[in-house]
Amino acid sequence: MDVPNGIKGVIVPILTPLTDDETVDTGSLRRLVNYLIDSGAHGIWAAGTTGEFAALPDAQRLLSIETVVDEVAGRVPVIGNISASATQLTVDLGLSVQEMGLAGIAATPPYYYPCAQDELLDHFRYIRDRVGLPLWIYNIPITVKTVVEPTTIATLAAEGTVAGIKDSSGAGELLAHLNVLCDTGNIDLLRFIGTVFRIGTTGAVGAHGVIPSIANLATAVASESWEAGEAGDVDTARRLQGKVAVASKVTKLAKGGGPNAATLSGMKSALKIMGIIDNDTLTRPLRGLTQEEKQQIPPILEELGLPF
Repeated sequence: MDVPNGIKGVIVPILTPLTDDETVDTGSLRRLVNYLIDSGAHGIWAAGTTGEFAALPDAQRLLSIETVVDEVAGRVPVIGNISASATQLTVDLGLSVQEMGLAGIAATPPYYYPCAQDELLDHFRYIRDRVGLPLWIYNIPITVKTVVEPTTIATLAAEGTVAGIKDSSGAGELLAHLNVLCDTGNIDLLRFIGTVFRIGTTGAVGAHGVIPSIANLATAVASESWEAGEAGDVDTARRLQGKVAVASKVTKLAKGGGPNAATLSGMKSALKIMGIIDNDTLTRPLRGLTQEEKQQIPPILEELGLPF
């Protein structure tokens, strides 16, 4: 399928390595950037949900985005997430990243107060008008309590307000509806899905790429699975998708805490064992893995063929 602006494939929503005092570990972050790019990542999504953005002070969020852009040095596109709980707060962050060299910025609907669709139209138009960078809608209703409806997205895309969307709604019908609106309206919109188990079949559901958290660990497997799917090599895509499922075992090791903590702690602990990051610290109160739980990681890495 045609790709607006040439951005496609596996964009990794990069983790934010932290020190014990919950500040950004820039050295580990730089090593992680290089691991992702060397392993075939097609782009990086900085300071997103996987990057624990909502639990970090603005200065730390900006430091993480700036560090990623600097270390990437133009090798792949970087999208910086500037989401906040109000439109003006989002704009303030957007103005702070304006000169960093991002390929685009992303914003959710404001969170805490649920918004109506007319308010979302104003929200995204105001951001685009004030910040000026290519804007992506970050549609993740499970965390922000508001769905950006397909008609709203298509309206914003048709008028040139937004350039892309990360659809983490998990609702296939919403994406299908958006695809129809884009196709019948001849609307250019980068459509990416936050998925783990449809990496190799992305094109079949009308998306240009994926933004899967597990690609922080299984970067090569995810990228090769997407590439195989695009090439029509169904058998290879399925085989590699099976490896993605193996990698996802690290996100199921926690016997306590919530699902987000389990995912983040599993990947951070695995990357620490691999020597890519120095600490597996999470922002409180997210629960890290226990030593007993971490002992289950090396066999998973061995099954994936990852060094540790």
